Amino acid sequence: MDRRLAAVLIADVVGYGRLSQIDEEGTRARFQSDLSEVFEPKIGAHHGRLIKTMGDGILVEFQSVVDALRCAIEIQRGKTDRNAAARPEHRIDFRIGINLGDVIVEGEDIHGDGVNIADRIQSLAEAGGIAISGTAYDQVEAKLPVGYASLGERKLKSIAKPVRVYRVVTDPVAAGRTTGARKRPRSWRTLTGAVALVALALAAATTWWQPWAPAAKQHVAAADARPSLVVLPFDNLSDDKEQGYLADGITEDLTTDLARLPGLFVISRNAAFTYKGKDVPPAQVASELGVRYLLEGSIRRAGDDMRISAQLIDTTTSGHLWAERYDGAWADVFDFQDKIVSQIAASLKLRLIAGQRATQVAGGTANPTAYEAYLRGIEFLQHRGEPEDWAKAVKQLEQAITLDPDFGAAAAELSSVYWTVAGADSYERALGVSEEEAVAKSADYLAEAAKHPSATYYQILVFRLVPQQKSDEAIAAAERAIALDSSDPYSYHAMSYALTLNGRAADGLGFLDAAARVDPNWTIWRRYLAGLAYFSLGRFEEAVASLEQVEFRLGNAADPWDKYLRLVLLIAAEGQLGRAANAASARQEIKSELTALDLGEFTGLLAMQDFPFENYADLDRVLDGLRKAGVPDLPFDFDPKSKDRLSGSEIKALMFGHEIRGRRVTPAISPFWRITQLDGLFTAAVGADAIEGNSRIEGDAICTSIPTAGRGCRVVYRNPGGTFDLKNEYLLFRHRDRFEFSVIK
Repeated sequence: MDRRLAAVLIADVVGYGRLSQIDEEGTRARFQSDLSEVFEPKIGAHHGRLIKTMGDGILVEFQSVVDALRCAIEIQRGKTDRNAAARPEHRIDFRIGINLGDVIVEGEDIHGDGVNIADRIQSLAEAGGIAISGTAYDQVEAKLPVGYASLGERKLKSIAKPVRVYRVVTDPVAAGRTTGARKRPRSWRTLTGAVALVALALAAATTWWQPWAPAAKQHVAAADARPSLVVLPFDNLSDDKEQGYLADGITEDLTTDLARLPGLFVISRNAAFTYKGKDVPPAQVASELGVRYLLEGSIRRAGDDMRISAQLIDTTTSGHLWAERYDGAWADVFDFQDKIVSQIAASLKLRLIAGQRATQVAGGTANPTAYEAYLRGIEFLQHRGEPEDWAKAVKQLEQAITLDPDFGAAAAELSSVYWTVAGADSYERALGVSEEEAVAKSADYLAEAAKHPSATYYQILVFRLVPQQKSDEAIAAAERAIALDSSDPYSYHAMSYALTLNGRAADGLGFLDAAARVDPNWTIWRRYLAGLAYFSLGRFEEAVASLEQVEFRLGNAADPWDKYLRLVLLIAAEGQLGRAANAASARQEIKSELTALDLGEFTGLLAMQDFPFENYADLDRVLDGLRKAGVPDLPFDFDPKSKDRLSGSEIKALMFGHEIRGRRVTPAISPFWRITQLDGLFTAAVGADAIEGNSRIEGDAICTSIPTAGRGCRVVYRNPGGTFDLKNEYLLFRHRDRFEFSVIK
């Protein structure tokens, strides 16, 4: 048996079964056309060998990973061009996976784990995208003008050890960067805090314009008569180019400080940073962002000496309203920022707020050394994504808090970092913590951040409160976030999310308009929020229109959770509209995300956990849409209409005010007990793990929220063969686990 090391490429048609059901002969003909006109020429040009086709799949061997990846990129670009010229029903997309590994050679064929891993990895690629293994990434990391999004270590079917997986990002903005994707389902998984800062590095690659957004933008702008301004990214003129984080930090702080001036409208730092490093005429920036004034400048630092230059431009005349240069020590940085804000206010005839500077009010610091450590930490989060970079970020942020224990913004970022890495093995190892320790540290830092709250702290709080169905409190937190920094679109996103889940979807849409005013780039999350609001209002066509504008294009480093949530809602909306074929297509598409997130079977019960509406009628609208789309209500082939299933009122009578005992049956056998108070508060233990949280009845299910672990929903069945002695008279289960129990008292 011969073996050799090979770069293996596997391509697979997205949704081939669905396409064949619609037009079997045409689909096969188009596949063969792509093979002969796109794949084979590119494979030959890059010294590859076509091994065979496997139904709708293609297996290719290369001697070089660089050749394999370059070939894959050109194939996908060629397919993008062909699809653009084809009718929608005739378009075929491929996923491509690449692995460097040992293969078994038998004649002209190859097989073994080297091939199997490539096959498993391609299922984790975007439609029209490319995914590669860690062994392939190690060979090509800096050799091609592309970026990478780390998906972390993934357990692949039939592969003994977890495999590092990366998605290839071909957008020029991301070239040379590797970002980290979130690894674990968390209630705090939207784009704020540290996670948002990572996303900013790919802002230009992950935004799309919404068809109705221009009208909304014009409406908001027309109603807002305040002077409008954007702080463009300051240039780093220091000899040490690594000090770019200082220029970025000053840009962000000036944006926040100026946004607090009464009577001034300030565009977000997100929108401003899309112009970083670009020579764009002021009039063009003003037109694209809908502002009149531009603040631009530079920073030069040598040791402790520093020079900041700034100028304010009126884009209607291209004239300078004000310009100044400040020379001094780094310790004077806060005074310089205050002077810039003061002089801009004077130039625009605005009123200054008396008292502390904004960064101190919003959980900041007056310690320049702590401030610099904080900026270094943010830079590691913002522009880098590997585990060791996050470990460096934590050290810098912890140093900032050591230097200033009242630095609330730094504590909020640390809370977000630890919450994000919990459950991601490679990141936990880099930070030297277990999952439980990461969760505990996140809670501790959040408590510290609460003493001196920043806008980020309140954003985090929203996404902790909503899964607990405390949307009134979440709305109050979002109000505080907006008050502390009205230029931050993530605060408006948080408010929209809280309002929609509270049953006030129309108001939620209004805050998305506000977000679009400060940042016209429509992110994946904002589109999802718009779809959620429209769906909640029963405007299903508009929900679909918003959700379908999210195109996970070649090279886009979207988080699997973003894709999963969007698809769940899209399936429900198509179900409500009675469009069975569209719903079936989305159900097929969601399978890869279920695999990537290790969620198991897609059911209505699984979907319930991600829609913590205050009112059950809003949740039932989602479940009804999924049901109409053919999604089963329950896993394990349980009959939702069985006489043994308990209703919501029966579950409440059985469990609330009682103690139950039994065992967890799957995924591993463990002792189990739970005491539920009449108000829904509960304590429980599964094996050695103690749990506390809150429960409420939603329809015919019991949904629990645990502050450190999010939300889950379960149903209860009578077990006809169960006995009190065996403590198995009832079955309690959700999408991945099953319990059996009896009522003790």
